[in-house]
Amino acid sequence: MAMNSVLSDVLKRAFPNREPIRYIQIGGNDGIHADPLYPHHVARTFEFEWGQIFEPIPEYFDLLMANMRQFPYVKCHNLAVDDATAPGQREFSYVSHADIEKFGLPGSSKGIGSFSRDRNALGGIGYDEGKFSKIESHIRTIQVQTVPAKDVIRQYSDANFLLTDCEGYDVEIIRSAFSSGNFKPRVVQYEDYQISKDISQSTLGELQALGYKVVRSGNDVICELA
Repeated sequence: MAMNSVLSDVLKRAFPNREPIRYIQIGGNDGIHADPLYPHHVARTFEFEWGQIFEPIPEYFDLLMANMRQFPYVKCHNLAVDDATAPGQREFSYVSHADIEKFGLPGSSKGIGSFSRDRNALGGIGYDEGKFSKIESHIRTIQVQTVPAKDVIRQYSDANFLLTDCEGYDVEIIRSAFSSGNFKPRVVQYEDYQISKDISQSTLGELQALGYKVVRSGNDVICELA
């Protein structure tokens, strides 16, 4: 898997001389598919003190656990993170890994699980009609356990790197994570895909006001504390 050179450069600046990285990752999937950190785990590019990865879908969580077993500093949580005020349950939609293999579905559908079905590939956004027709009948919806982003940040308040990949729900989580005013990791990466321009710009403005320099890499926003 190719490394994201933009993120790599940011992390090298933010954590020079192998300073320890403590990260929260929301939306872990299987830990390998399109994962920005997996190549760094394998190559030992950085010194990871600990990682907390959240993945709500049971079958992907099982794969995540298996794939992260070789990295003992990583802890996996079978939970979805949202911007609610208390833990609970919510509907979560996804395409099963088993169905992808059985029916030859697009490999990208492995990573499209989300609360939302109207601003991502679960609603056909980013997929052409032919591609979407292949997955549409295979979209499953289950109840998942949730934990508020505020609670995650409170529990792991000394995290210095936050990254999210939540298929259209990232901005809500980022805003909730920073709402206390006490959380300021050195690096933040989140997906900024299919978010309204106004909400996207206001979120970027809030992060810049906190002292972050912002760069884009594909659909991701990478924020580095100046």
